[in-house]
Amino acid sequence: MKNQLNLSFVILFFFFPLLSYSQSGDFVKATKAFNNAEFGKAENIFKRAYDRSDDRDEKNEIGFKLAQCYFYLGNYKKAESNFRRSIKMRYDNPLVHYYLAECYKAMEKFDKSKEQYELYVDLNPNDPKGLLGLESLRVSQEWILDQSKYRVVNAGAINSSANDFSPALRHKSKKEEPKLFFTSSREGSLGKNINHKTGQFFTDIYSVPEKQNKSKKNKKVTTDIVPPLWDLDKLTNLDGGLRDIINLKNSDEGVVTFNQRGSRMFFTRAVFEKNQYQGRRIYSAPLKNSGFGPAIMESIPIDTLVDVHGPSLSADEKTLFFSAEIEGGFGGTDIYMTRYDRRKKAWGVPENLGENINSPGNEGFAHFNSKTQNLYFSSDGRVGMGGLDIYKAEHNPSSDGSAISMFQEAENLRYPINTSFDDFGIVFESVPAENEPELKGYFSSNRIGKQWRSKGKTDIYYFDKQQIFFSLKGTVLDVADGLPIKGAKVELIGPSSSKIALTNGRGEFIFDDSNFAEGEDYRMVINKDWFFQVVDTTITTRSIKKRDCEIILDESNRHGHLSYDMTRDIELRTMRRPLVLKSVLFDLGKSDLRESSKQELDSLASLLTNDWPNVVIELRSHTDFRGSDKLNNQLSYDRALSCVNYLVEQGVDSRRLVPIGMADTEPVVIEESTVGLPVGILDRSYISSLPSNKKMELAHQKNRRTDFKVLSDNLDEWLEKNPLLNDENPPIKDASIDDEGKVVPMQKSSGNFIQQIN
Repeated sequence: MKNQLNLSFVILFFFFPLLSYSQSGDFVKATKAFNNAEFGKAENIFKRAYDRSDDRDEKNEIGFKLAQCYFYLGNYKKAESNFRRSIKMRYDNPLVHYYLAECYKAMEKFDKSKEQYELYVDLNPNDPKGLLGLESLRVSQEWILDQSKYRVVNAGAINSSANDFSPALRHKSKKEEPKLFFTSSREGSLGKNINHKTGQFFTDIYSVPEKQNKSKKNKKVTTDIVPPLWDLDKLTNLDGGLRDIINLKNSDEGVVTFNQRGSRMFFTRAVFEKNQYQGRRIYSAPLKNSGFGPAIMESIPIDTLVDVHGPSLSADEKTLFFSAEIEGGFGGTDIYMTRYDRRKKAWGVPENLGENINSPGNEGFAHFNSKTQNLYFSSDGRVGMGGLDIYKAEHNPSSDGSAISMFQEAENLRYPINTSFDDFGIVFESVPAENEPELKGYFSSNRIGKQWRSKGKTDIYYFDKQQIFFSLKGTVLDVADGLPIKGAKVELIGPSSSKIALTNGRGEFIFDDSNFAEGEDYRMVINKDWFFQVVDTTITTRSIKKRDCEIILDESNRHGHLSYDMTRDIELRTMRRPLVLKSVLFDLGKSDLRESSKQELDSLASLLTNDWPNVVIELRSHTDFRGSDKLNNQLSYDRALSCVNYLVEQGVDSRRLVPIGMADTEPVVIEESTVGLPVGILDRSYISSLPSNKKMELAHQKNRRTDFKVLSDNLDEWLEKNPLLNDENPPIKDASIDDEGKVVPMQKSSGNFIQQIN
């Protein structure tokens, strides 16, 4: 884990004098500074000790420790060179491969990184960080390929050659322009001493107002992200015009946050006396017209030996989030919250935010967004891209109010917000209430590379989140002939609303971006008179990858954002054509329903009861041409009647069901060759021409079927036209439908139960 010291060498140093450590006082001093995490100081002494040492084993230890100093200071290029030298000198410590893998990953040399991780796993299989490193390497490559919807650019001239980090925005007031506050170790700090932990000046808090751009010239249309301009002529070190107000001479100040009104600033201060670290605490100072008032330390009931840092305040000022390494936590620094008791005028006992936030590693730089109730923070203890990654934990709407239930499981913001370097200290621009928050802001990173244009060791970066504008268009066609269907009603149903579109003469419909929001599921319901309803549940705006979108290149205010266009071609089947009930089958010469046939009839009963409560259908049963006409007429009718009787048993009104015995009068038409049968009408001449008994039997089976046909979608109108089926006249047993759509009773004695159908 980053910043976790290799104590094994320290033990060897104190118990095994055979390594001639007494010859190198510099080595002892450097090791002491290293163990105190004073890596800037240790680097300089180790370099001097390396030049003075004549002992090979000691030089190997010094070289490894020096490489670690470069690593912890973020100089991965120098660290890589020194770790490689340690391997060349056959330094016997598996950790050299782990650190070298980390360096390669930070510089996006992924193949070399994988090789070193695998060597470390082979040499030290019981250490889980080797496998975690490999998994981190895998997701890093995947996330770089996929990209997220964020765009990142260096914030520009506000950065220096030193460390500049942890930006904060003070809410704009009527009397004052917006200001950006940040932490910096640049030249010009109040103290001139060097912080031995970082090798740079002590950090101070700076502020800079936004530069008012009065130019009315049209800006060049570009897909690049352009950060706001800040007035560097008014860059200010926060000494309030007086010493010892905010920034002190020999102390680190930084990681700023404001209350909602912008009238009080909270920050972290680490005091050093004679360059000896005295610990970190959270302070606050009032902001007045003349500047800041005196800073006071916030009294949080916690052991005085514990570092407390990285404040973030809720809008109601009742909850303060911070980081600390308290006994009983998850490991490393965790994020805690404390609630303010207005009656006692004191902060309460800190509460750990639980495993949805904290890990065995280090968590810090919390930012609570009061508009969304989401928490942002950085961590090096989860599978991520490496170093510190920035995470987002959404507010848990079902929280019981406890700290551990306040947020959902944290999610990595991925590349390019995160890289293999340290990424931390995110903050968002304030937006109008009606706009979506968390779209633009700042964060800090020690990333390097041409695309980042880094100016110093750690820089401030500006970002925005590209919005996706969705659209859905398509056509509605008749499945039978492929012709467009005009006037079909297409309803798009979302989580909170629905919209309706009607198809035009070409069967087309469209829903624009005003009908969609990102991260939602939708369904589309298509209806047209005398057509079966179609429901499409595959429409979603979840997990849409940037690489699947197109960049919007117009000059609207959406320029540079993304579009994702969905298409659907819908085929409707008319009710006026018979629909085959494929599983409704009968034994040869019998009209009793099989058990396997009842399942599809159950579905039909449900359809008629729930979806089509006023539809009237005819049940039509067909036979093959074998057997006498009289027998087939009777058999086909009895089969249709058995289907009707079963549906009535399931609660379907018998007046809505007309049984028809079709016998062999309507053979199947095969329009495309299937299951070995050629195209054609499956009549007597077709079947007799088939080359085998097997295919003949297959054709007979296709003819033996049961289907249904919709006669009307209005039961009352149907009964008016067919008085034989009203309440006073129960359904007749033997009937057919004439050309006008009326029920015609049949004389059973005639021996012919089928009248003209078409």
